[in-house]
Amino acid sequence: MPMRLADADLRLVDWLVVPASLHDVEGRFIYVNAAAEQAAGKSNAELLGRLYTELLPPDVREHVRAQFRRAVEDGEPTDFETAFVDGGGHLRGVRAQQLPLRDGEEIVGVLILAFEVVRGAPPAPLLIRPPHLTPRQREVLELLAEGLSTVEIASRLAISSETARNHLRSAFRELGAHSRVEAIATAQRLGLLAAPVLRPQARGQRGPYDA
Repeated sequence: MPMRLADADLRLVDWLVVPASLHDVEGRFIYVNAAAEQAAGKSNAELLGRLYTELLPPDVREHVRAQFRRAVEDGEPTDFETAFVDGGGHLRGVRAQQLPLRDGEEIVGVLILAFEVVRGAPPAPLLIRPPHLTPRQREVLELLAEGLSTVEIASRLAISSETARNHLRSAFRELGAHSRVEAIATAQRLGLLAAPVLRPQARGQRGPYDA
């Protein structure tokens, strides 16, 4: 087994009621639970050693790969919506969470959890090109999500306030957002930004979602 996992770790995955799969840092299947076998229509033995991208439609593979790299390279949990092809060959919406697994300081694998996405509309819109943010646009959005103002973002990045505004405007257009709150929420829902870590808030401090 390419990961340093004990039998107890695998039993914990089996106890999960949602589809769950363990992967090495290259994305190869190491283990799937019964719920994942049922959703994929393939057994653990069939999936072992194969890449998780084989269950995805081509349109979404690069976006999901980017989220997986983020979990492996940055150690950040991801939470986003995408699509996969089930055992019957049907395209289904799914909300995926990718949780990096550590052995000390080293990331040794990723646990992927899958949740059903229920919508009245068909899942075809999930195949539309996901928003593409440049590294700088993502950087200013991360700082925006921390509650920084445009002036504070400009100071942190050593750029002018107008340049910071231009980056934010471009990011808003890419996300189809019309406000800071909408931009942050959309980017986090799509997995383009990590969900904020829950920390105690200092007395009198306002967060990015405060009115």
